[in-house]
Amino acid sequence: MRLRDKVAIVTGASSGIGRATAIRFGEEGAKVIVADVNDAGGQETVATIEEAQGEALFVHVDVSRREEVTRMVEIATSTYGAPQILANVAICGRQLLTENQFEPIVDVALRGTWICMQAVLAGMREMGGGSIVNVSSVNALMGFGKAHIYSAVKAGIIGMSRSLCGEVGKNGIRINCICPGTIVTAIWDQDIEVNPNVLNELMPLYPLGRLGKPVDIANAALFLASDESSFATGAVFVIDGGISAVQMAFRPS
Repeated sequence: MRLRDKVAIVTGASSGIGRATAIRFGEEGAKVIVADVNDAGGQETVATIEEAQGEALFVHVDVSRREEVTRMVEIATSTYGAPQILANVAICGRQLLTENQFEPIVDVALRGTWICMQAVLAGMREMGGGSIVNVSSVNALMGFGKAHIYSAVKAGIIGMSRSLCGEVGKNGIRINCICPGTIVTAIWDQDIEVNPNVLNELMPLYPLGRLGKPVDIANAALFLASDESSFATGAVFVIDGGISAVQMAFRPS
């Protein structure tokens, strides 16, 4: 098992990419703190991990609130030990994203990522290392639609991660980013209600001819969390089915 007995925090773990990441970490032996504001969804993630003989604990936390994040890390440390892995996945609701609601997007995705990183760094320094995986987006690399604040925040996560990795590398702490393309999760439900064909319309944009699954990103996060990626820091892993590499409107007929 690649994460045997390591302690991992996964934010936004009640559904989608966060849930898939928490489950994969649990499958590989990590003791997982399932962090989210959605209590029911978080408990479902814990139950799934435990059904597979893994260890997990749900902690209700709003990542934009420093005091709640501090409490989460204290609970993790007192229960399992200081976290060696942090996966920042939390994001606010899709409607806020599409409406370019500045404060909630920045507070959860950018400020929350910063607060969570700062909360685990002291423990990682004491242990002599750790891995932080921040989920950015293909939107950080190119524009899609009108989600301008979301794109800006996701680009900010990359810049923040690459800058901070230079400070903490001497402590054996690695910080990397994942940029997913379109991943089919419940966040798309509202769009599907408006246009039931929306996901099929997106598929031709992808060279691989399919959209992503949460486990596609969870597998990348697992690699970055594990010692297999021990020489990777400040890196941006684009897991997007090729959408940012090729303009498919120019593909051969």
